[in-house]
Amino acid sequence: MRLRRAPDPTSGRGRVCLVRQRDYYELSLRREAEALRDAGFDVDIVCLREPGTPAVEVDGGVTLHRLPLRRRRGGPLNYVLDYLGFFLAATVTVAKLHLQRPFVAVQANSMPDILAFTALVPRLLGAKAIAFMKEPTPELGETKYGSRRLGRVLQWVEQAALRYVDLAFTVTEDLKEVYVGRGADPDKIVVVLNGPDARHLLEHRTDDARPDPRYFTAVCHGLVDDRYGHDLMLRAVAMTADRLPDLRLRITGTGDYVDELQRLIEAEGVADRVQYLGWVDMPTLVGELQRADVGVVAQKGSPYSHLVHTNKMYEYVLFDLPVVASRLRSTARYLGDDAVQYFEPGSAESLAEALVALHDDPERRRSLVAAARERCRSLTWEAQKRTYLAAYDRLLGKPVVTEGDASWPPIPSTG
Repeated sequence: MRLRRAPDPTSGRGRVCLVRQRDYYELSLRREAEALRDAGFDVDIVCLREPGTPAVEVDGGVTLHRLPLRRRRGGPLNYVLDYLGFFLAATVTVAKLHLQRPFVAVQANSMPDILAFTALVPRLLGAKAIAFMKEPTPELGETKYGSRRLGRVLQWVEQAALRYVDLAFTVTEDLKEVYVGRGADPDKIVVVLNGPDARHLLEHRTDDARPDPRYFTAVCHGLVDDRYGHDLMLRAVAMTADRLPDLRLRITGTGDYVDELQRLIEAEGVADRVQYLGWVDMPTLVGELQRADVGVVAQKGSPYSHLVHTNKMYEYVLFDLPVVASRLRSTARYLGDDAVQYFEPGSAESLAEALVALHDDPERRRSLVAAARERCRSLTWEAQKRTYLAAYDRLLGKPVVTEGDASWPPIPSTG
């Protein structure tokens, strides 16, 4: 099923505001904004301002309102100050925009969950409040800082936000079950999985990027953080030195763990086999995916990780990369052993064996790709946005015009 773009985006479906504490127009936010735009809504986004970007900009029919604040990394206090500053600035900005021309809905994308309350003034004046709960914030806070007290506070905020909003989206059935188990109304929560809009990636694909036959190349991209298992990957590479002399691991991204990652590359003696590329732009990232043989998701087991999926997993499937992933509850619930080469969470030895198994079995790699693509037909954004827009439809009473069948988009042949 495909959405038919409205001929005139100001034709009367109303105006929607999306709120996200990011300093760039991330793909997951872009997919939602464009889905709403294509369904006939006017779409505004309130976000952070990246250096060198204008305060207000129209991008593909979506209006970005960027706030002059900066994100700081560090301890819990820095995060609280960042969240509070953005929350206050966004609440004022959303209110001003609503008073200028009313919104029919305000959607706040976590983290933090408190952003749901940026819809305060529009909701008092008749708009709907929506939360997109993309992270289990209490579990993440407890995993990152080891504080159960922090987890309890974040649970209170989470449940207050879920009671406040008229509609909530979340990213897996497992996470919905946790919210409901803590007291949330199940009828208010809709699951929309975390797959990418394929157009944003495939538009950067080139015909000359392909795997180097001299190497067996593994890739991992995204946030560089301890919970994503970069240390496990380095140890697995070291363990396979004799059995997989052609193995190369390429890592992109940024985060709090970068300094430790670079130290471990030297300490494990894998500098000749592991390349850390830092942050890369989208065309460069797509090139890395095209040149890889496998994609690695080494997320460690935690109360947080068992509830969510990573974007990178779907992106590997999109580029026909076999996925090597830690066996986490929610991932295994959706994708079986025929679609993913699983290893035991937190075990570098198990990861090493998984890499060896795929290296030595090209047929297994091909079968994983075929099964994953088939499974993901119902998990892609093309399919999931029907659920997303249908929820808006029910909330606002304005039907969405749809046509065709949703499917995983074909990857053009490179010859």
